[in-house]
Amino acid sequence: MPTSGGTPGSTDDAASLSTFIRDYLAERDESERALARRAIDPETGFTLQHGWINQLVMGRVSRAPELWRLRALAVAMGVPAEMLAELAAAQWLGVDVARVRTGGGDWVAVSVPPGLSPEERERFVRMAEDIARHIAT
Repeated sequence: MPTSGGTPGSTDDAASLSTFIRDYLAERDESERALARRAIDPETGFTLQHGWINQLVMGRVSRAPELWRLRALAVAMGVPAEMLAELAAAQWLGVDVARVRTGGGDWVAVSVPPGLSPEERERFVRMAEDIARHIAT
C-alpha cells in the first residue's frame, strides 16, 4: 500500500519516477515550468501544470499518474512513455526497476526479476549494462 508520498518502499529510490524527473531537471538546469510548457499529451492534447510536476518531484503525488500524464512527460523529456511507466510501477507498485545507461547520457529501465539476492541483482544489472553498451555502439 503506497504511503502518502506515493512510494511503497521501493528498494531502489533511483528507479522512481519522482527521482528521475528531479534528476532530469537538475542535469539540464531546467525549471518545472519549462518542462510543463512542453508537456502535452499527443493523444488527448491535455497539458501538465508545473504545480503537478512540482508535487511529483517532491514525492507528494499519492497515486500513479494517469497514462496521459506519462505520455505528456515523455514528449516533454524526449524519452519513451514506457520507460516512465516502468518508473511509475517501481514507485507506486514496488516493482524493482534498474536504470541501465546506454551511453551519451541516455538510459533504459530494466525490470529486475523478483527474488534475486543483492549479489544476483547486481550481476543482472551489470549484464543489462553490457548489453546496452553493445547495442549503443
